[in-house]
Amino acid sequence: MHAHLPFVRHPECERFFEENWLFEAVTESYLPLVQSMRRLLEKGVPGKLNLSVSPPLIEMLRDESLISKISGHLQRQLELAEKEVARFKDGPQAHLARFYLDRQRALIDTWENRIGRDLLKEFKALEVAGKLNLLTCVGTHPFLPAYQSDPASIRMHLAATVSCFEQAFGRKPKGIWLPECGYFPGLERYLAEFGLEYFFLETHGVLLSSPPPKYGVFTPLRTPSGLYCMGREQASSMEVWSRRTGYPGHPEYREFFKDIARERERSYLGEYFFSGDTPIDSGFKYYRITGSEQKEFYRPWNAMRLVQDHARLFVANREATLSDIIPKMGGNKAALLCPYDAELFGHWWFEGPLFLEALLERAAASSILDFTGADDVMVSSADPDAHEPAFSSWGEGGFASVWINPETEKYYPLSYRIRARIDSLKRTSSKVDDAEVAALMQRFVHQMERELMLFQSSDWAFMIHNHSTEEYAKHRLESHYLRAESLYGEACMVLDDFKDCKSLDQFDTSVLTKLESEDCIFKDCL
Repeated sequence: MHAHLPFVRHPECERFFEENWLFEAVTESYLPLVQSMRRLLEKGVPGKLNLSVSPPLIEMLRDESLISKISGHLQRQLELAEKEVARFKDGPQAHLARFYLDRQRALIDTWENRIGRDLLKEFKALEVAGKLNLLTCVGTHPFLPAYQSDPASIRMHLAATVSCFEQAFGRKPKGIWLPECGYFPGLERYLAEFGLEYFFLETHGVLLSSPPPKYGVFTPLRTPSGLYCMGREQASSMEVWSRRTGYPGHPEYREFFKDIARERERSYLGEYFFSGDTPIDSGFKYYRITGSEQKEFYRPWNAMRLVQDHARLFVANREATLSDIIPKMGGNKAALLCPYDAELFGHWWFEGPLFLEALLERAAASSILDFTGADDVMVSSADPDAHEPAFSSWGEGGFASVWINPETEKYYPLSYRIRARIDSLKRTSSKVDDAEVAALMQRFVHQMERELMLFQSSDWAFMIHNHSTEEYAKHRLESHYLRAESLYGEACMVLDDFKDCKSLDQFDTSVLTKLESEDCIFKDCL
């Protein structure tokens, strides 16, 4: 599972709409995942899941202002759940309101008491207990093929990646999730520089490798640089991801698009669940998918039973695949990579965390397969021959069109302009012989690098291409570019004034000070 969100942090605002992405992911995906993993531990069920935690998500999950807001969000949801219980005295809505109230209390207990508001510490504890295998992702999640001619940016992201992961989990990462599975030939050489050992690819990135792999995606490959990689197994993806045949689309599961925030009066919901005139999803949804416009009430007990059936089917299908493949592999072990966005489980597919729990329970009884960490199989099961993977991504079309297209292409030259400004400032400041001014210039450089990394996040191009929160994405791109330009201008003024000033107090560094506080990602990693 790949857990990632763009870096959104606004401590100056009591309520900022886009911060809700984090609140939803924590309350609907990450906390339910923790609850499921803890139940599996209590029952002694073997098996583990792989979880890549992106650096921006790590930074947000250890930010005190956001942690406090998550607690506030859970409390606001609790208050609304209590209102809903009081609103309905009997009938299916009364049962659902009580279901949500009990669930909300359990989530708050997990967040406040069981894990002490520290999800990163809990992820580490689950890794130590053998339920998770933790991986990382690259920097702010840039689409790396777009920056093939900017090695400095790739190295900048990777340096921040390794440092951020080590600070959060107490060890250096072995595996890395390439943002959007975006790969270009030669990328693994950069990964090797930073001690990474393996990565993942879309299916055709492996199948089109040179030379072609003997066993397709069913065994890890060794690259010419000595790293290892695996490609996605398509059948398992279709069973979950497919809009038409995927499990989450079953009529019995909860309908995502029918939240009570769009049904209740504003005075009843309160201003917390509004952004301007736009209602913000509360997380309380009373209908199941049903398969028609006339939705029927959600039945949690039926959905939970269906989860067990789908978990059995998923495991049975993987067993069938392995039973067919293994005899053809000459005694070698077969491996299947089944990657998904972590937020699918819980946020988009409400029953998803229970599906994962049921999956490990069912697999524990299998004599054919194990759910295991990539750390355990990448080297031991790899094809001994070297293969050069092909350019690929897991975006629509399989290559780069989601992130590089007529709607987004104008932004990439701005990235290279920021890079040129950074390099120019580095050259100029290297000639400064005053230690205090040199240190100040280093702060300017680091903050410009933060602005560049935030600018390069693939999330913005994805939002523009999909026309989802498109204006916010454009604002972020334009804002980070202008902030980098302002920093460069202020740094140049400091260098010009250095000849006449005798004290650092005489320099105007207001832009730098402001942005170090606002765009403070990787403040301890650069």
